[in-house]
Amino acid sequence: MHDLKERTAYLRGLIEGAAFPKDEKEKLIWDGLLDFCDEAAQKLYELSDSQNEFEDYIEAIDEDLSTLEKYFYNEGEADDDVDVVFSSDEDQGVMELTCPYCNEEICFEEQDGNYEVVCPECGKVVWDSSHISTTPAVNEDACNLKS
Repeated sequence: MHDLKERTAYLRGLIEGAAFPKDEKEKLIWDGLLDFCDEAAQKLYELSDSQNEFEDYIEAIDEDLSTLEKYFYNEGEADDDVDVVFSSDEDQGVMELTCPYCNEEICFEEQDGNYEVVCPECGKVVWDSSHISTTPAVNEDACNLKS
């Protein structure tokens, strides 16, 4: 985009250095055309900036969607251990995990003290807080999407 502005400035310099007759109609026409070129180059520059911002935004949305698809459609690697999703959102107390016995997605609220979480599908204990020394953070997004 800067190349367009530089080329317009170069042409403007050529026209200013050119000898126009006393009837400066040609100079006025060229000045008008160069002003138009300057404005068009500026608009293209602004559009390019907007496009770059949208491109970054769409890439972020695509990454978020890929993450959601992975957890929603269970496209992650199969594992015999309990899958707990950690997040940086410390304000909420919701945890998500996958039952290692029946692969049911389970969301539950984090509590203080020792407690167990039982899978509503198969009835087996899938979480025991007494074995965990630190409390995992939350993934409320996956829990809110599940209906």
